[in-house]
Amino acid sequence: MYWYEEGEPDGRFIGYTKRHTIYGNHYRPYEEPLPETAVKRKPEEFVFAYGPSTGGLMESVGLDLLTPGEKISSITVDPDYKLRRIKVTGMSVQDALLRVERINGFHSASHSICFLRAVEDALQLDIPDSLQFNRIAQIETERIRSHLLVVQKLAESAGFGVPVNQLSMLRETVSRIIGTSCGHRYFFSVNGTGHSIFKTDHLKERLGEVVDDFHKIYEGLMESKLFLNRLQGNGINRDPDSTGPAARGSGIVHDARNEMEVLPYHQLDYVPVVRDEGDAFSRFMIRSDEIFQSYDFIKKIDRYAGTVYEEPAFEPVDGSGMARIESPSGDLFYSVEIKDGNIMDVGMISPSWRNVKSFRTSMEGNIFTDFHFNWESFGIWISELGVDLS
Repeated sequence: MYWYEEGEPDGRFIGYTKRHTIYGNHYRPYEEPLPETAVKRKPEEFVFAYGPSTGGLMESVGLDLLTPGEKISSITVDPDYKLRRIKVTGMSVQDALLRVERINGFHSASHSICFLRAVEDALQLDIPDSLQFNRIAQIETERIRSHLLVVQKLAESAGFGVPVNQLSMLRETVSRIIGTSCGHRYFFSVNGTGHSIFKTDHLKERLGEVVDDFHKIYEGLMESKLFLNRLQGNGINRDPDSTGPAARGSGIVHDARNEMEVLPYHQLDYVPVVRDEGDAFSRFMIRSDEIFQSYDFIKKIDRYAGTVYEEPAFEPVDGSGMARIESPSGDLFYSVEIKDGNIMDVGMISPSWRNVKSFRTSMEGNIFTDFHFNWESFGIWISELGVDLS
């Protein structure tokens, strides 16, 4: 394996698959995680069940809030509330990919590309930079759309109807740009082993209009004291195990783009955007800044515009591979074992698995009306949590 090897922990903790404990660039046999300490309930406190279906939440999830009335003492999030068992073993890589890319359709490019990099690692394939930059263009376009959604949900929590509709239209525009660039607005069936059909023709120009419009909306939100007051000091996160914008908004420079060369971000002079306030406002600022940064990446790789990559001919080999990339929400990891051209084992670690724990801690001591602002600022996807790949 190119990026990972078995050995002692090296680098930060990433998470667990069924078979391995994953660190920065090492893996070990699976280690049972320590049980969480039970929260002691005071006589005046009661459990308030919020969800699974309620206004303001995009996905169904079981939430239990321990509270004496208004302040939240602790919160429990059930990640397996809608557990999905997805069978991919015994399938060809392409058939398995059809299911992997649908785990979270909003981040389909990230899931498919990370899975394929693990496959290509197992098959010992050398992938040209031209294709790698094409994949970066996909992920950064997806990051722009994903961050627009988070900002939209934050504005919705504040009851700001005009910017909510404006941001929704911008997201729709990005989805249409993706659709005309590859045939599907959620990157389904776009990527394959050693190839992609995503076209970057005029991507820079079309996304430029979106980013210009977002800048105007962003300036309007920054002038709203009501909006800023609901974010500043809300949900302060200092968890060193958090990932993505949640980590970088807390002064923690965790970013697979500059920690691993799975994709050639180092050739784009990438420097992570970091803030140290640790609150919902900081996470909003990180995502806003990354929208502009992602567009800068797309402008840098514009020289590959119009290229379509065909599937290469290669001899399938048996092997194991691992890869980690920076999805819009943070660290996304896949491991695979391949035999006779079929997937024999697969593992996945999502950024939402890490960040839901950070969210729970950040809610302690906040009041219920802070909940939606804080929840949306983390960019957690329940669809990535309750997944059992077998």
